[in-house]
Amino acid sequence: MSRTPLASFENLSPEEVRESLAYAGLVLVAFELVKIMIVNPIKAFYAHTTFGERMPFKSYDEDVLSRHKNEFEACLLYLRDFMGAINSEDLLTIQALRKHRNDLAHDLVQRLPGLRVADYQPLLENVNRTLFKLSNHRTRMEIGADPELRGWDIDWETVKGHEYLLFEHVVEKVRLLRLNRNGA
Repeated sequence: MSRTPLASFENLSPEEVRESLAYAGLVLVAFELVKIMIVNPIKAFYAHTTFGERMPFKSYDEDVLSRHKNEFEACLLYLRDFMGAINSEDLLTIQALRKHRNDLAHDLVQRLPGLRVADYQPLLENVNRTLFKLSNHRTRMEIGADPELRGWDIDWETVKGHEYLLFEHVVEKVRLLRLNRNGA
């Protein structure tokens, strides 16, 4: 006889439940930020731009959607192969995040009691690095070409967009929650 979800939760402390739910929320937020930084900016770029004959860009359909039947995957391939904003490791990190997000989102009740947040630390470190790269690329594309910024002393290698700043804020809150639980 399988255990009911309620029976699985009986052995968890309130702090363990709070930490696991905070972690699940972090994963959901991280993936939503990834989606925001991938598909919408690429679509917006193509929607509001007319390209000349000698430009490397053609159309959204030709440059992006021709890469994969799934729009999200096509955009990832575009960012990797055409724009060079991410590499293959980043692409795999995003796919791993999406799988982990789907597992948590669709089966949270069953997964929560056995969720060992520490097991996902390497994934979160990779997600952090990849989100920064996406944010940095997007920020460069959005404001880096602004003629008014020329001559300013901006270290473009460290520029963060608002999506990444939000992610950092959420990560810090989850970290503080874990520290409070552990008495640090």
